[in-house]
Amino acid sequence: MTLRLVSWNVNGLRAALRKNYAEHLANLQPDAILLQEIRAFPEQLPKDWQEPEGWHVTWHPAEKAGYAGVATWTKSEHKVVSRGMDAPDPQGRVLRTMSDGVELVNIYLPSGSRSDEAQANKEVFMDRLMAWAQPLANADHPVILAGDLNIAHT
Repeated sequence: MTLRLVSWNVNGLRAALRKNYAEHLANLQPDAILLQEIRAFPEQLPKDWQEPEGWHVTWHPAEKAGYAGVATWTKSEHKVVSRGMDAPDPQGRVLRTMSDGVELVNIYLPSGSRSDEAQANKEVFMDRLMAWAQPLANADHPVILAGDLNIAHT
């Protein structure tokens, strides 16, 4: 089985739609798309993008309008495994789905660049994420953990 997967921080899906997102999507021809920083509720999108033809979509927007959020799109049906990491996820940061026997874990890590406090919060989130994700390494099915991790070696 092959799976063409795209992980894409769209920096606002409404803005991406104005910047030829549909054309890029057609050129890439993915089987699955993990979107981060969607910054919108589905009802804020044009009708044909709320449930795009040919796609099965699960939205996990942040509760705060215009902020964060992730969405997973697959060509074949998928089911939601969970939203968040074993706790409420009001910022829409983690979405787990299962499609064709493959678990897709879509993550949008918080940024730590705004302040020392933001960096400390990010590090707490990363520690939680590592502990939460560890069992996924031993899953009896393929697991893809992807997204915008907002990190670099320095």
